[in-house]
Amino acid sequence: MEKINKELDRLVIVFFITIFILFFIAFFNEKIYIFLGVSAQNFQYILAFTAILLMLISFFKIKSTRKKLQEEFNDVIDKKKKKLIDSNRKLKKINESIKKQLYTDNLTVLPNRKALERDIEHMDNPKLIILDLDSFGHINEYFGKDMGNFILREVAILLKEFSKQEKLRVYRIGADEFALLENKDLDVDRYEELAINLIDIFKELRISHPDHTSPIEVNATLGFCLDADNMIEKASRALNEAKEQQIGYLCYFKKIDNKDKYGEQIKWSEFISEAINNDRITPYYQPIFNDKKEIVKYECLVRILDEDGEVFPPRLFLEVAKKVKKYTEIEKLVIKKSFIDIENTNHIVSINLLARDMSDSNVSHFIISMLKKYRVANQVVFEILEDENIESMERVMKFINSVRNIGCKIAIDDFGTGYSNFSYLSMLHPDYIKIDGSLIKNLASDKNSYAIVSSIIVFAKKLNIKTIAEFVHNKESYEICKKLGVDEFQGFYLGEPTPKLIA
Repeated sequence: MEKINKELDRLVIVFFITIFILFFIAFFNEKIYIFLGVSAQNFQYILAFTAILLMLISFFKIKSTRKKLQEEFNDVIDKKKKKLIDSNRKLKKINESIKKQLYTDNLTVLPNRKALERDIEHMDNPKLIILDLDSFGHINEYFGKDMGNFILREVAILLKEFSKQEKLRVYRIGADEFALLENKDLDVDRYEELAINLIDIFKELRISHPDHTSPIEVNATLGFCLDADNMIEKASRALNEAKEQQIGYLCYFKKIDNKDKYGEQIKWSEFISEAINNDRITPYYQPIFNDKKEIVKYECLVRILDEDGEVFPPRLFLEVAKKVKKYTEIEKLVIKKSFIDIENTNHIVSINLLARDMSDSNVSHFIISMLKKYRVANQVVFEILEDENIESMERVMKFINSVRNIGCKIAIDDFGTGYSNFSYLSMLHPDYIKIDGSLIKNLASDKNSYAIVSSIIVFAKKLNIKTIAEFVHNKESYEICKKLGVDEFQGFYLGEPTPKLIA
C-alpha cells in the first residue's frame, strides 16, 4: 500500500506541474498565441482540453498502476499466507511429535505413565489395574535385554487386545509394569472378574521367539484400586501386598492397610459389626437368563456398604465374619431382605447355603419361618455347595425336604470341580446344576473343560435336571454353552450384579 501511495503522489505532482507551466507561459507571453496561430480564447480551450486529457491519462494511469500494485500486493500476501500455513503445519507436526514423545512409551508405543496421570485427572470415576510381570529382571539377566524387550512388546499386544475387548485403556508405566484404566461407576465384581481373567491368561502364557528354541513362561501379579484419590500409589500398594502374600491379585480399599493379619481381622470385625448395626448389609442381584436372553431368576449376593457408599464384596469379609461369628447374622439379614424384595412380585431368587447352615437348627428354622412369613417359597432356589465334609447329611436332607415341601427348589453350586461326585446328584435330587465358572470360561480354549461340560449336560438331561452356566463372560462362551444345550446362563456378558431387581 505504501508503494501505491507513492506512485499516486508522483502522478499528481506531474499533472499539476504541467498545468502550471502552460498557464505561466500563457500569462507572461501573449505572443505565444500568435506563434501558435490561435486566438487567446482558442488557446484557453486548448489548455482546458490538455488539462482534461492529462487528467484522464493520469486517472487511467493511476487505475492501471493501482491494479498492478494490488495484484503484486495480493501475490505477496498469498505467498506469505502459504508460507504461514506451511509453517503452522510444520509447527503442529513438531508439537504432535513432542506430545507423542512426552506421552508415549517408545518401546511398546503404548501411552506412558504421564499419559495415565493425565487421563486419571480428566475422569470422573477412574478405575485402575496395575499389572507387574513376575521376575522380569531375571528374564533380562538370563536371556538378555533384546529378549526382554521382545517379551514386553508381545505383552503389550496381548493387553491391547484384552483392553479392546473389555473397553479399557492400556499403558506401560514402568520397566515391567502395565496399567489398565477405565472411567466407570464402582463395580467391585467387574474388576475382580477382570483380574481373574488376566491372571488366567498369564497362567497359560508362553512367548516364543524365532531365535529361541523353547517358549518363555511369563507370569503376572495385579493390584487394582477403585478409589480416585492417589489411585496409582494405592494400586501399587495393593500390587506389592499381593506379591508379598504370593497371590495373583489384590484390590486396595481405604479400610485396608498394611498392618499384621490379626490387626486386620480386628479392623474387619469392627467394620462388619458397624455394618450390621447400621443396616449396611445389603443383597445384590445378578440376573440369570434362558436361551432367549430373558431373565428367569436372580442369584442373591451379599455386599457391605461403608458410610460413604463404597461397596465391599464378600471375598473381603466373609472369612473374617465366620471367624468372629458374624456370618450367621449377615446371612439372616440378606435372606430376610431378599424375601422382602420379592414379596408380592413374580421374581425368583437363588440363595447360597452352606451345609453348616442347613444343619444349624437356628438358621434352618429362621429360613423356614421367613419363607412362611413372606409366602415366597415357590420363588426361592437354594444353591448348595458340594462338600465332602458334610458332618450331618441327615440334617441337611431334612432341611432340603422341608423347604421342598413348601415349594422351594434346590441347585448344586460349582458343579464339576472339587468334590464333584455324581453320586451327590442322586442323593440330593436337585432341580438345577450350576456348572462351575472355571470350566465355562475355558470352553473355547480347553478340550478337557469342553468334554467335562458336555458330559455334565448329557448326564443332567437324562435325570431331567436343568443346567446353569456360571461365568459366561463373552459372546463366544455363551454361544458354545447354548450349542451344548445349557438351559440357563449367568455372567457379566449378560448382566452384572445390581442392588435392585430389574422390573
